[in-house]
Amino acid sequence: VYNVLGRFSMSTTMSDYTPVHKGIPGKPFYSLLRYNLAYWRQYTVGMVLSIFFVVIGLLPPLLIGQVIDGMDQRSLTPSMLALNVGGILGVALFTGIARYYQRMLMIGASRAFEYDLRNDFFRHVQQQSPHFFHRVQTGDIMARATNDLNFVREFIGPGIMGTVDMLRIPFTLGMMIYISARLTAMTLIPLPLISIVVYVIIHYMHKQSRVVQELFSTVTARAQENLAGARVVKAYGIAEREVNAFKKLSKEYMRANVKLVALASFLFPLIGLIIGLITLVVIWQGGRMVIQGNLSIGNLTSYLMYMMMLTWPLVQFGWIITLYQRGMVGMERILGLLKEVPDIRDDEHTRHDAEITEGAIEFDDVSFAYNDTTVIDRVSFTVAPGETLAIVGSTGSGKSTIMSLIAREYDPVEGSVRIDGLDVRHYPLHTLRGALGFVPQDTFIFSDTVRGNLAMGRPVSEEDIWQACEVAQLTESIEAMEQGMDTLLGERGINLSGGQKQRLTLARAIVGNPQILLLDDALSSVDTQTEEKILQRLRNVMEARSTIIISHRVSTIRHADKILVMHEGCVVESGDHNSLLALDGKYAEMYQRQLLEDVLEGEV
Repeated sequence: VYNVLGRFSMSTTMSDYTPVHKGIPGKPFYSLLRYNLAYWRQYTVGMVLSIFFVVIGLLPPLLIGQVIDGMDQRSLTPSMLALNVGGILGVALFTGIARYYQRMLMIGASRAFEYDLRNDFFRHVQQQSPHFFHRVQTGDIMARATNDLNFVREFIGPGIMGTVDMLRIPFTLGMMIYISARLTAMTLIPLPLISIVVYVIIHYMHKQSRVVQELFSTVTARAQENLAGARVVKAYGIAEREVNAFKKLSKEYMRANVKLVALASFLFPLIGLIIGLITLVVIWQGGRMVIQGNLSIGNLTSYLMYMMMLTWPLVQFGWIITLYQRGMVGMERILGLLKEVPDIRDDEHTRHDAEITEGAIEFDDVSFAYNDTTVIDRVSFTVAPGETLAIVGSTGSGKSTIMSLIAREYDPVEGSVRIDGLDVRHYPLHTLRGALGFVPQDTFIFSDTVRGNLAMGRPVSEEDIWQACEVAQLTESIEAMEQGMDTLLGERGINLSGGQKQRLTLARAIVGNPQILLLDDALSSVDTQTEEKILQRLRNVMEARSTIIISHRVSTIRHADKILVMHEGCVVESGDHNSLLALDGKYAEMYQRQLLEDVLEGEV
């Protein structure tokens, strides 16, 4: 047992985790079997220990019965009493040790299985493309990752252990029949009623638990929404309204919990009542048999003890059925998500030895449609290493889609996107995305330190981090923080301004020293003076890599080597700043409009 536990503890702390779910059968039962196959030693030893303490646990009632008969017949000697008491203590000691190791092995194995399944689930979700997240709600994913996964773990751990403990029933029944077949026949008639009662009540408890969990999710979501939007709530003076709404939800949650507690409180007293009635029947009939001389008082005592030992497995039976139902449904729901095949993935066409060295980008007659709506139509351009391409256009013209196609969040419907002459679909995803420094429109900050948000787990030096912050004009902001780089940022960077968030994500992209830099409206929340300082420092960074910039400000992109003007998914103008002004088209119109806006702002 010690060796098995030792190997078990070593296997569960390994950092080089290998996914288990690849190629698992579609049915929940076979999937569970496949996952738990690695822990067959733990389950086998646990079952052997279960059988051991079930069998040895049958001895104390016999020993107690012998002591009582000896006292009744006045034949009990001190040595007999010491031997029987020693036997009872020995059984209790060995049973306790066996029970401990059984729980350590079987519950421990179920926790290791939970670890495997949780890692596979999270890894699989991370591999999904944006199409998946458009179809599946985040709340549904979270429910499967928490409630459903816990239901499966409860079935595999306590459920399997309880099923093995059911071995107590035939052994205990055998001893009861051995003592008195007549009493056993009388006892067996009402005893199954306990399992039926437990099953029915737990079934209703399960339904009510779902109501409680759904209300808890609603209450949590409401609280999270208000905490995240605290500034908006205060700005609009709706705090009182939100407090009242939260109070109403909390009251519903409280009432649902009280109903659940009422069901649970009713269960065990009812079981106690049934057991008490059965005990009275046994004492009545058994007492008559003792009076008639057909049964000794010691045997009656042993029988009553065996009957009590039989009660708990019968109570467990209804509980185990419920665990099985929830576990199978939970596993089926989890498998439903694990069977999702990512739209964007490495496949047989992937060249695993391919590397990005220069970062030259080429769009060759690329078209992309989403939900049968054309987003970009026959777009072609090239970006040489060290060259900067700017893309401008109205909202919805397809600018951000170009960035997404380079990062291979989507694949084009027609044409090809090439980097260093190779189609991006042939690069391993980790190679492609590792070569990109991407600043998306939606700046996302993790609940981590400033340093953690900048490094993102990459092996970067402190010098590289500070140089990137200098380029992004973030140094002064960090130095003004009480703990500097070790300052913990709130959820989604709630303790940062919009401009600080953008500058942090820009520094994050630069820190990785990527071959390609993609900036999607990365300076929209930064004032013009700070923007100019950032752009001056960015030019040195962009000289060494291919850069694509999307911006609504002409000031941000006027120094680009090439500018694309997009309209309704098509490139309608192309050239540098001066040539596009001379063309007197959409770009010139946009430029003149922004100059007028600047003049009006200056007058104000």
